[in-house]
Amino acid sequence: MFTQLEDLCRRLVRNHYGPIVEKVVALLLEEGRLSLGRIISQTGMEPTSARQALAVLIQHSHVTHAQGKEGARMMTFYSINLRNILRLQRAGLYLALAEERMGAMGLSVFRAIMINGCMSVSGVRDVLGYKKFGTADKQKFSIAVAKLVRERFITAITATDTVTKVDRFMQAEAKEIEKLTTAPTPKELVNIRRRISDKEDEEYTSNIVVGMKRQMTDVSTGGAPKVMIGPNGQPIVIGNGFEAGQQDQDADEDLVDDKQCFQIYHERLDVFLRNKRIVNYFAEKYNDEASVVLKAILRLTEPRTKTCKDKVSESIAAQQIVQNISSDAQLDQAVDMSGDPYFKENGTDSGSSTAARKATLGKMAFALLDVLRRDGSGIINKVDERGAGQYRVNFERAAILLRDECLDSLVLNKFSSTHVRVVRTLRDKQKLDEKLVSQAAMLPLARSRELLHELTLAGFADTVEIPRTADRNPSRMVYLWHVSPQKQVSAALRGALQGISNIMQRADQETLARAALVAKSQRADVVAGTTHLTPGEQASLQVLGKLKQQIDVCVIRLDTMLLLLHDM
Repeated sequence: MFTQLEDLCRRLVRNHYGPIVEKVVALLLEEGRLSLGRIISQTGMEPTSARQALAVLIQHSHVTHAQGKEGARMMTFYSINLRNILRLQRAGLYLALAEERMGAMGLSVFRAIMINGCMSVSGVRDVLGYKKFGTADKQKFSIAVAKLVRERFITAITATDTVTKVDRFMQAEAKEIEKLTTAPTPKELVNIRRRISDKEDEEYTSNIVVGMKRQMTDVSTGGAPKVMIGPNGQPIVIGNGFEAGQQDQDADEDLVDDKQCFQIYHERLDVFLRNKRIVNYFAEKYNDEASVVLKAILRLTEPRTKTCKDKVSESIAAQQIVQNISSDAQLDQAVDMSGDPYFKENGTDSGSSTAARKATLGKMAFALLDVLRRDGSGIINKVDERGAGQYRVNFERAAILLRDECLDSLVLNKFSSTHVRVVRTLRDKQKLDEKLVSQAAMLPLARSRELLHELTLAGFADTVEIPRTADRNPSRMVYLWHVSPQKQVSAALRGALQGISNIMQRADQETLARAALVAKSQRADVVAGTTHLTPGEQASLQVLGKLKQQIDVCVIRLDTMLLLLHDM
């Protein structure tokens, strides 16, 4: 673990939960898995305070626990979840995603769960004041919660979610061994572990949404009318329970289980942020029209993409991609089709009919799909030639491409464009000696040697020694330069983590320097009217607000770098 990572986690926990919870997190970061007794003894805290701090951390999925034997007693051990603590600084991006896709009511529900941690639907109702809602707002609330669960912005809590994957695997293995009458042979042990791994993979790929229940409506007795929200926000009653073609069967619909507790699905939200980065990459490389087609592809892959670690997506039919492109998309001038004989013969229909518009949109969408497929990045692949074809997204290749782009920007900001040229040369050509590096990068030998040593000291380049003789004399060795992605990522992560810590420390120092003024601005009489503040105090508060806004922007940019380097 990096020292910068530990320092950043402690600072994030202190800013969000206070110094008491930070003390527990600092101990778990330093010592690893600990029981409650050891946490109390080593921190010197009151047992009640230690339990409450652990309860807060478990509530927000920052700490996991598992039972194990310590001597003759069965103890509960607690361990820290670093990834979820680092995601605390990504809260603004998550809220923006929820507002973009779920609307105002969905954002309110999402924010309540994010602030309070694991909550049931009834608990969310109490927080938002559901009893004071009107009929339309109550309907909006039900639709927003169901959409959040269905699209997995929030996920149901199960008994195994607070246990680490390693502990779950060990518990399942112990249960399988207990079923045997004798000690397992090595072959049986391998088969047991394979079955457990297959079960984990099956649960991972399952599309069953936990927390939803089916409500059956008997349409033979009239059923219940469906209520939808109209454009003006008013409820609209549709039908009386008898829908066309459904008179002879029962209608069923999904409802959210009010007793089920939900938490934020961070891995799923990271997938959405990663997809945005891929869309922006193609928008910068080609045009906005290409990003529209790619956005439609990624939207179709989202239901089956669980985390950013998935390597490839499911295959998608080209016709399905075209159908999911918005009819308002302007793709008329996306691709120059003047050289295509078929397009010359048929052309674009200048009529204003919907059919003509759809025909032109389809032609341009298929042309853009072909452009994306032929792109050298290899992110979009055509896997089937039947009909219009089947397409697949290579997320592993996209992660590597975005990571290299991020590392190149770091080298450019820290050094110069010449250093970036050397790094790209080593990345493309693999291992080279100094002469070949200078030739490929078109630099003098002395200058290339200087750049290589600077990159090595910063962790962005490395050497491998090839001895010419058995005595491995340094004077008779060949030194080849290369780039190691792992070392580059480590160097970049250290810098990003240290940068975020320094920025947050700067924000704390600026607030501390104006502590008296900030406390005065929060008084009830001052909040009611700013007449109690002098012009100088108002100007100082405005400067502090602008500074905090700039700091938040810097933290978000560095956190986006962490997403590309650490979470993908």
